[in-house]
Amino acid sequence: MKLKVIPAILILMFIAMGCASPSALTSDEVTHVAGVVVDSESFDRIANAQIRFMNDGITVNTESNGTFTARDISVGTQNVSIEAEGYGTIEKSVDIVDGGTRLQLALER
Repeated sequence: MKLKVIPAILILMFIAMGCASPSALTSDEVTHVAGVVVDSESFDRIANAQIRFMNDGITVNTESNGTFTARDISVGTQNVSIEAEGYGTIEKSVDIVDGGTRLQLALER
C-alpha cells in the first residue's frame, strides 16, 4: 500500500513545484493581439488610430493600412479604448485568449 502512495506524492510535489516557478507564472498569461480599426459605416481602414489596453497600460497606433499589433497583453478580459482624429472615442471590453487574439474595431464619426 505504501509503495502506491509514494509515487503519487512525488508526482504532486513535482506539479506543485512547477506551478510555483517564475516561468510557470508568466508563460501563458500574456499574448499578442492583432487587428484592424475601421470606419463603422464605410469599413474604410483608419490610419493612426490609438488603441489603449487599459488593464496593462499599453498603447499602440494603427499603421497606414489601419492594422495594429500589440505584444505582452494580459490574457483575460481587457478594457480597451480606441480613438482617432475625426472620430469619437469608444471603450469596450474584449476577451483576450492565450495564443493570440484578432480584433476588428469600428469607430463612428
